[in-house]
Amino acid sequence: MAEKRVSVRVNPPKGSLVVNQLNEAKMGRIIDISSSGFLLAGREIVNEGMIFQLELLIVGHKNAHISVGAECVWADLQTSGLTFAGFQIIDISTKGQADLGMIIEQLKAS
Repeated sequence: MAEKRVSVRVNPPKGSLVVNQLNEAKMGRIIDISSSGFLLAGREIVNEGMIFQLELLIVGHKNAHISVGAECVWADLQTSGLTFAGFQIIDISTKGQADLGMIIEQLKAS
């Protein structure tokens, strides 16, 4: 299967989290992230097509609290109860996009 991603993905430090801004619940941890989306691993049940207002908390980086609107584009519930879900960022401020880009560049360099 051909790779469809155009954005560079990086792995953030362990402890980087996704928080649902509506109820302040931790949804899980960020496995990888790009300027256009991220992979989430968590116990929260999410399904394709669900849209969330989220805060991305990237450990160890200045400006590491980034607010995004994101849509789940795929989800895979494991028998262990862990869900892996791919999210596309559909709404982010100009500052948030700049901060995310800077974090990704720093992670690429490390």
